[in-house]
Amino acid sequence: MNFEDLQKSWQAQDAGRKITMDADFLMKEVRRDQRRFRRMIFWRDVREVGVAAVLVPFFINIGRHDHAWPAYVIAFACFMVGSYILIDRWRHKRSLPSTHDSLKNCAAASLTDVTHQIWLLKNILWWYLLPFAVPMLIWMVWMFWQMPPPGAENIFSLIFSMVFKTFGVLFSLGFTAAVNGFLYWLNQFAVKKRLEPRRQELEKLLKEIDPEQPIMPMKTKKPLGPLLLVLAFMAMTALASPFTKDKPATKLSDIVPQYGIPAIAVVVTKDGQICDRFAAGVRKWGDSTPVTTNDQFHIGSCTKSMTATLAGILIDEGKLRWDTTIGEVFPELKGKMDKQYETVTLEQLLHHEGGVPSEPPSAAWKRAWKEIGTPREQRYEFIQAVLAQPPAAPPGTRIVYSNQGYAIVGAMIEKITDRDYETLITEKLFKPLYMDTAGFGPPGTKGQVDQPWGHIRKLGMTIPVQVDNPPAIAPAGRVHASMDDLARYAMLHLQTGTNALLKPETLARLHKSVIDPEDPLGNYACGWVHLKRGWAGGDALWHNGSNTMWYMVMWLAPEKNFSVIVGTNIAGDDAEQACDDAAVIMIHKWLAK
Repeated sequence: MNFEDLQKSWQAQDAGRKITMDADFLMKEVRRDQRRFRRMIFWRDVREVGVAAVLVPFFINIGRHDHAWPAYVIAFACFMVGSYILIDRWRHKRSLPSTHDSLKNCAAASLTDVTHQIWLLKNILWWYLLPFAVPMLIWMVWMFWQMPPPGAENIFSLIFSMVFKTFGVLFSLGFTAAVNGFLYWLNQFAVKKRLEPRRQELEKLLKEIDPEQPIMPMKTKKPLGPLLLVLAFMAMTALASPFTKDKPATKLSDIVPQYGIPAIAVVVTKDGQICDRFAAGVRKWGDSTPVTTNDQFHIGSCTKSMTATLAGILIDEGKLRWDTTIGEVFPELKGKMDKQYETVTLEQLLHHEGGVPSEPPSAAWKRAWKEIGTPREQRYEFIQAVLAQPPAAPPGTRIVYSNQGYAIVGAMIEKITDRDYETLITEKLFKPLYMDTAGFGPPGTKGQVDQPWGHIRKLGMTIPVQVDNPPAIAPAGRVHASMDDLARYAMLHLQTGTNALLKPETLARLHKSVIDPEDPLGNYACGWVHLKRGWAGGDALWHNGSNTMWYMVMWLAPEKNFSVIVGTNIAGDDAEQACDDAAVIMIHKWLAK
């Protein structure tokens, strides 16, 4: 006979009858059921504490990598919930009867166990759900609110960004409420269907054994401790977060450990010579192979000024003009492309004034990733899809930063020269500058650590990868090179007199900017942004680049005949800040008064 059978037996007896069943047998069954119940509770608690123990370092890591203070609060909440379970087990064990040598004591201990679990589950909102749900909700809202607006910061993108963020906040609220509401209902269902009947039967048994035995009432005090501690910790963390951000590094050797990036590399030129180099870190996260000053780094959108330079070389050769139009180069696309694009000039495309959208057509972008055909064929197919869509703005009216616009420039160059972009820029730019390491796509050999790998961060983890954007947009951002080769390229753009590649007037026009007060880039030249800097003695030429797995920034000071170039094999806020710190250190070192 099991415990359930015994329950039926008790229910079948008259209230006034004494239990005539063998007491030893009954106590044995009650003890067995007690052990089964305690074993179930024990493994439940082991599971909950184990999950909390895993989540604590997980969210600490996310907070450290993403500078997300809500993640630290979630880690603290996990710690508090796990600690509360352990402390509650210890306190409950001390409250149990010291002996179980009688049926009465054994049944009383079982009743205490069940009553305590009912109290815990009825109050699960306070010690379990809310301590975790509140910081999780704050984290979700924080992530949505941190998202930058898509594309240029005009009124439409800002409105869209606010609508998107508002939707994100409402989604976070609804999702959190739905999940926690379901968990609360599930636990109350367990109380009603399993624990309450068990408690009632144990009370009935105790009444049968000793009618004079008082039944211990259930606690009414709510366990608010974990929630209050989490809220207090959250308030302190939120208030302290502005004061705990990383201070700028003052030594190059401190940058890699301070920002948790895999590697960093720097090169400096002054007066036509490479005057300084630095590299630190590893080529691949999890591998000990160190990065060197000769290693190759992906340069992302810093490729754009190279594409513009190639166009300038072809202009000097008489094969291209600044006012060459898309319609002139691709007459076969008339009637297929939006009519507004037909008169867009090469120079407008180089300045991002052609109206080409920031985002490509989704179907064309998906197909570009399949890399069907030669790079030249892929580009031609890709730009047809781009040109078939209406412009994001009337051409010539404002800057719309666009990788697609530079893909069109690359395709125009290919059509006019009847040669693919990769071969042409290698022959016309890389070889004359002795940029022997310059190439396309991820550096190095697939699967080997002969060059640095790119990296992405997901859920606080740093993951090494060897992938890149599709060849269709190579003219916008697919070049890699060593830091010394990039220095040689920078020195070309610092030459104000005659050089072997560009006429002085062509170089000057490549550096001539257009002004768009509505665009954050401000003064955009052909692959360069003009920024006023005191240390540069006036205008500095700047551009950065990232394929989301690498980051590169180039600073040129024509008035000082100086450049500093910094790259790292990961992207994100930490990467950008690390490269900025390195650039500042080198600027102070070489341009200090």
